[in-house]
Amino acid sequence: MADIAIEKATKVYPDGTEAVSDLDLEIHDGEFVVLVGPSGCGKTTGLRMVAGLEEISSGTVRIGDRVVNDLPPKDRDVAMVFQNYALYPHMSVYENMAFALKLRKMGKDEIARRVRAAAEILGLTEYLQRKPKALSGGQRQRVAMGRAIVREPQAFLMDEPLSNLDAKLRVQMRAEIAKLQQHLGVTTIYVTHDQTEAMTMGDRVAVLKQGHLQQVDAPQVLYDRPANIFVAGFIGSPAMNLVDAALDRDGDRLVATFGSTALELDGAVLDRRPALRRHEGRRVVIGIRPEDLQDASVATGAPPGRRLSADVDLLEALGSEVLAHVTVEAPPVVTEDTKELVRDLGGTDDLEERAQRGSSRFVARLDPRTSATRGRPLEMVVDVEHMHFFDLDDGTAIFDA
Repeated sequence: MADIAIEKATKVYPDGTEAVSDLDLEIHDGEFVVLVGPSGCGKTTGLRMVAGLEEISSGTVRIGDRVVNDLPPKDRDVAMVFQNYALYPHMSVYENMAFALKLRKMGKDEIARRVRAAAEILGLTEYLQRKPKALSGGQRQRVAMGRAIVREPQAFLMDEPLSNLDAKLRVQMRAEIAKLQQHLGVTTIYVTHDQTEAMTMGDRVAVLKQGHLQQVDAPQVLYDRPANIFVAGFIGSPAMNLVDAALDRDGDRLVATFGSTALELDGAVLDRRPALRRHEGRRVVIGIRPEDLQDASVATGAPPGRRLSADVDLLEALGSEVLAHVTVEAPPVVTEDTKELVRDLGGTDDLEERAQRGSSRFVARLDPRTSATRGRPLEMVVDVEHMHFFDLDDGTAIFDA
């Protein structure tokens, strides 16, 4: 096992495309770090640079105490797990797991010991003589994991290993991989596009956008204190609601206004984010998590200055909660960050068109007792103490600096 240090790593392709730019990231010994971001953000390229499958244009990659920039993949002492399993169809499970060890000229007894130990950990003992075609998708993924484990490498590098599995199996396998990594204590870099996967598996999560590292921290810190609009909009499901608002003073309080809504910010908000005072008289971006919106008819003790009116477009009843998709009279946030977030969702939302109409789409996570009805207005209470604020010009979070 070993630390992995990526220092100012950059990858520029011959056509001038910069896939990764000045990536600085340190993965501690035994740590599980997830790289996450939209398609094309550079996360897989970054992983392949560590593995030696992509040449580094500039910068340094260290594994343990060695700079590995010029080492071939086989000499870096890392094991990769791919999304397509890459199993040999004509070999048994045992032979697939043993293949790399045979290439190392390892003794038969040691090979058998390692393969059977890995099979026991992964629940594959009874399948060792089967061919891959006789296995389920989850079992094949376990074989791919076993092939990595038997090598006893310094690090695991995993490139979207669960993307070919169905939703239920993905949930099961991500729990198994996280448990396995904790058991083995092997330094791991895991690439995924699925931010739920990232949040539930990683000790830390690194968010990338267009080749640039946006923020790296523990999952809950990313959720509670996103560094910028992009991280705020990308981390969380459903995503954070973002709106363009004016921040003005009304007596001894600041008021955030958008459309016909005026949300009063009391002392508790300003104590948590004192830098808001410097944004008085300016436009800012407000972020509201879906769980921080509640149906006013079932909320208790909510003052008038914390209310938001919306029209209900769609309700998703999930048993323990109801997701309400609503339209709010408010200008959407039109920046490069929000455009990138829309593209990641398939590009079906026209921000400029909605900006002209002055309407935004919100999602609220409501109590199942809600009186919300599709096609009718809904008054909601906003938990202003947990709202997020961002600078409209550069997208950075407004905290206490």
